[in-house]
Order: sequence, then C-alpha cells, then structure tokens
Amino acid sequence: MAYDFDRLLNPASIAVVGIGARPSGPARRIVANLLSLGYEGELYPINPKYDTILDQKCFPSLESIGGPVDLAIISVPAVDVAGVLRTGAAMGIKNYMIISSGFAEVGGEGHVLEGELKAIAQEHQLLIMGANCAGSINFHHRKHLSFTAVFEGDEFKAGPVAYIGQSGAMGPIFYSMAVKQGIGFSHIISSGNETTHGLTDFVEYLVDDPNTKVIVAYAEQLKNGRRLLELGRKARAAGKHIVVFKSARASAGARAAISHTGSMAGNDAICSSLFRRTGIVKVRTLEELVAVCKLLLATRPLPTGRRTAILAISGGTAVIAADLVEESGFAVPTLHPDTKERLKEWLPEFASFDNPIDVTSGLFYQPDKFAKVLECLVADPGIDQVVVFGAYKHAIGQALAEASAKVLADCPKYAVAAWISGGPEVAAYFSDVGVPYFDNFAQCFEALNLILPTDDGAKVAGKGDAGHVALRDAQQEVLTEDVVKAQLKSFGVSVLDELVASSAQDAAGAARKVGFPVAIKVISPDIPHRAKVGGIALGLHSGDAVADEFDRMIARVKERVPGAAVDSVLVQKMVAPGPELFLGMSHDPSFGRVLTFGLGGILTEALQQISFAPLPVTPDDARALVKEVPAVKALLSFNPGAEEALADVIVRVSDWCVSKGEGLTELDLNPIMLDEGKPVLIDGLAVVQQAEAPALAAAHS
Repeated sequence: MAYDFDRLLNPASIAVVGIGARPSGPARRIVANLLSLGYEGELYPINPKYDTILDQKCFPSLESIGGPVDLAIISVPAVDVAGVLRTGAAMGIKNYMIISSGFAEVGGEGHVLEGELKAIAQEHQLLIMGANCAGSINFHHRKHLSFTAVFEGDEFKAGPVAYIGQSGAMGPIFYSMAVKQGIGFSHIISSGNETTHGLTDFVEYLVDDPNTKVIVAYAEQLKNGRRLLELGRKARAAGKHIVVFKSARASAGARAAISHTGSMAGNDAICSSLFRRTGIVKVRTLEELVAVCKLLLATRPLPTGRRTAILAISGGTAVIAADLVEESGFAVPTLHPDTKERLKEWLPEFASFDNPIDVTSGLFYQPDKFAKVLECLVADPGIDQVVVFGAYKHAIGQALAEASAKVLADCPKYAVAAWISGGPEVAAYFSDVGVPYFDNFAQCFEALNLILPTDDGAKVAGKGDAGHVALRDAQQEVLTEDVVKAQLKSFGVSVLDELVASSAQDAAGAARKVGFPVAIKVISPDIPHRAKVGGIALGLHSGDAVADEFDRMIARVKERVPGAAVDSVLVQKMVAPGPELFLGMSHDPSFGRVLTFGLGGILTEALQQISFAPLPVTPDDARALVKEVPAVKALLSFNPGAEEALADVIVRVSDWCVSKGEGLTELDLNPIMLDEGKPVLIDGLAVVQQAEAPALAAAHS
C-alpha cells in the first residue's frame, strides 16, 4: 500500500485527541503553534471536559467530529492510545502522530503496548509518526505540528534543508544554529520510536520533495542501512544530498568477535566507507553539520577534485590557509605558467606569483586589482576550487568582499569565502551570489573534506577500533584454514600448495611433496589465532626440522590452550616476501553482511587502511574497494594487472559468502599475497552461526 506522507505532513484537517487547558501541555502547544502561523484548515480539538480551547470548539470524542481527517494527533496516556487508534481506524483515519510516551523507550510493559500499536497499524494499514515523537514542522506550507519551542527567539525561515531524526530535541537545536547562518528549512520531522515508519521512509519522501535539496538525518541507530544507501544513490541522481549525523559512534556495533573483521569493522567505520561511496555525507558534530549544509547549498556543482587555489590578504593568512588546506587532504598545486604570467600584470614585483597568493598590502586597498587576481586563479585549468581569505568588516574589508563576490557570481568553479571578523555585512555579499561563507578557516576545510571524494592522501574520519579476539560460543562453528581454503578454491580463488598432516612422519612427507621451505600451522577450531599460542612455525628447510617442530608445536599448544582440539597441522609451501592484503566479512547491525578489504598481516589493525562494501559485491564494487585504500593502490602500482586480479578475487569471495547463506557471520582471509603478480590466499578463518536447537522436553522420571 502507498502511504500518504503528504497528508501526514501537510494536513488540511486535523483532530487533536487529548488536548488540555494547561498552557505547557504538548497537545495544547501544538494547536497554539499551528494557529500562530495562520492555519486555516479544519481543526478538531477533542476533550469532553471543555467547550472551547484557544477559542476553538472542543469535541467530546473522536467519533463526534463526524468523519475522517487527514491527521489525528494523539496525546493521551500510553495505555489509552491503542483504543484511540482502533476508533480512528474504524472511521477511516489513516495518518497519526503519537506524541504520547511510555512505550518501547521505557522497556517492560512499554514494549507490549507498542507491539499492540504495530498490530493495529498492520491490520488497518496505518501510517504513524512516533510513538514518543515531538511532531513535525512543514515550513513552506506553514504547518507547525510540533510542541517544541523551536522559534522562540529565532525567525521562521523556509528553505531547502529538511531534518529527520529519532531525537525530538536535536531538530530545533540544529535549526537554531543553522538559521543564524542564513539556512532555511523545508521540514523538521521527529520520528520517535518509529512504530510503523522510520527514518528511511521519511528520507525517501524528502528525496522526492521539490522543496528539499539537503536531507539531514540524525540517527542513534540505523535500522535499515542498505535502504539508506539506495536512497543516497537516488538523491545524488536527483541532484540532492543526504547528510547523516550519527551519534553513539563509540559503542555502535561494538561486540566481541572471533575474527579480526568482527572486532575491527565497527558500525561507524562501515558507515563512513559505505556512505562515501553512495554520496552520503557523515558528520560528527552539530558545527560540522551546519558547515556542510552551507557548502551543499552553494549554487554551483561541487568540485570533482581537491586542487585548491588560495587568495589571501597577507602572508600570514596565506601560510595558515595553506597549512589547513593540506592538513585536510587538499592539494595546493603550482599555478599554470600562463596564470603566473597574467598575475604579473596585477601583483607587485615583490609578491609571490604562485599558490597560495599573498596580494600584499599593495592590493589590500585596491579592490579592483584584488578582483583581477581572483579572475586569474578562477581561469587556471589546474584548479578545481578557489578559496578567498579576507578580514575585517570595515569599509575596505567590505570593498574586498564586494569585489570578490562580483567575480565569483559568474565563476563556473566551486568557490568558498573565509573571512576573519567579517560579520553579517560581509557575509551578505557572498550569500547573495551563492558562495558559502565562513568566519572560521579550519571549519571551512574540515567541512569541505567531508563532502568531496577522497584522493590518495585525503584524510577520512571514522576508522573503527580494533578489538580483542573472543572465544566462540556454543552456537558458533569455526571453519578452520584448510576447510575455508578448500571451499574458496572451488570458487576459483588461488591457494598455496599445502597438505594436512596428523603425525610428525606425515608432516615431513608432506613438506617434501609441497617443496621447501615450508610453514606448519596447527589446525584447531578452538584456536582462531594460532601465532599467539605458538601454533605457527615458518621457514623450515628439511623433513627432520618439520618432524621435530610438529612434536614440539602440538605439545606447546596443548599446554597453552588446555582442552583445545589439537591433532593435526597444515604444511604449506612458503612464498617470497611481498605485499600482504586482507579480505574479510562481518555482520553489521545496520547494513547486514559487509565485505572488508585493506592492508593485511600485522598492518590490518595497526593502520586500519580499510574499505567496505555490502554483499553481494559487483565487479565495480570490488574495483572501488581496491582503489579506496591509498596504501594498497600505491603497492599495486608496481604490479600491472594486479588491481583487476584482486577485484576478481573479491567478487569470487563475495559469491562464496552469499552461497554460505546468513549463517556465515565472519570471515578473515589474512594475508592474501601477490605471487608473481597474482593474488594467492595464504591464511583464512570463518565463523558460522548454527541455528538454535529446539528446547529438549523434560526427561521422564
């Protein structure tokens, strides 16, 4: 069924169930806010105790209003909400805003009460905002359906930014900060407990909303991450942007895991990687959020690269700007020779004719020449974006701002203005021509770094924290290296020559067959990381050495891990030292099963240069995984063809993961090495979650 979000967010008829006379009551505040903006639709306050409230006729019950309305707002005790829903559903009312609390957010009986609401909604196909929500505000249609005091002291400003969040307070706080920067809104939506519809449902509606250009989603938990990724692609295709402010980053998805992947691929790291690929911007603070919105609302397309030209009013500001630019992962390239030649016409002889440009005090009082220098930078073919650094709000500061804004008004390239002590007068010159304005140099480039594609040297926030290996629980089965590699080999993944041996004599014979030098590694589902307990020996060059090490290894491991199943080893031919890579899979609560790729060996957790893609992985996804890890890209530059070969391996591993079904929860292939330019799997481990067995019946006495 198609739910009618238009009627929910822009209703022409509204019933308010549970309104009281107390001025601070949430339902009464909603009606007062609605009337304050000139609401002219049908309004039915419902409370049998009153004849009128706020000069509006009161009705004794929902049934007494005589027919369905576009929206019913419910503000009654939690135990009474289900009864109101049933009454409204019988009347044909489809859309509800439940501001009552006392449901799943309080636990216990609250879960039962909310479960009842879900059942009623499913039976009657109802659209619910909430429960436990703060309501919504539709700015372009002037529908203030929230009890929050969002506009006390702030102007009511319509514009292209929409906010949707699980927190009722964050929307008004964000609005209060943003409106001071000249940003207007289309919607503020509080989704609350998301009883029937959640964050992604509202995001999908806003992607299609003609009044919205930037969609801000505040999430403490992403319940449907994959759908959000799809909406990120849809928004980008429509020329819109989704910005996610995700809180609880330190704890989200944190859990003990057997493989490195599970301990490393925390929810925040996965969000960062997948969001970048689908065009979704992730921020960490409200200040970043406001700054990013300013950049995304610029009237020209975002730059496709990071080559930045800097025009500054002094040597000091030029140096500071250059430092901030490069520290944020941008390039400050040398200007084109033709540009340098043109600059000689406008700059003093003693000035610098290269990037960053310090116009010196000679041009500080000559706005016309300042503008000509800016024109030269804008025209340089090796520049993706231009940043103008100025200062002061007095007459000359405003004159420089005005001259710069005139140049940037018709500039085809992306441009930003950062002005120390500029004030609203200076800001107005730039905002009038669609150029983002900042009074904070650092914030300007921190925000730019978040919205632009990453290059090799770009800094990327959101790395996960490496955790510790946990012992498996009773429902987990560990697939040992020999099992994992045998199965992957059947999917076309190359593995080393190796044999399993259960005695010292067998191990020596296996070593002679695969060829020296060899490594031997204990095989045990109880010991996922063998090096920590002395379960790996490298560089053995003779059968006698292999046999001796077999006996010592088995005894050593049994002593260090009492009770572990240890009876065999894997004898493996060694390869020449070379780049080590890592490929893994883990289950994320927001995105489901996710493949992880990056540097391998001991560097996997030490450096955490990793990228992510949800299963199944396409060839294009695989190539993106490889290219997104700067160190890997550098390593592969010395191995022509290795990048495509690695992408092929990634797709084959993805296919195997899919074939194993949802029971496969973790995979750790570390390392994968390049043997004569071809990827070869050296070591591996997987974890399968077994289905819980049915409870046993009580034994007969």
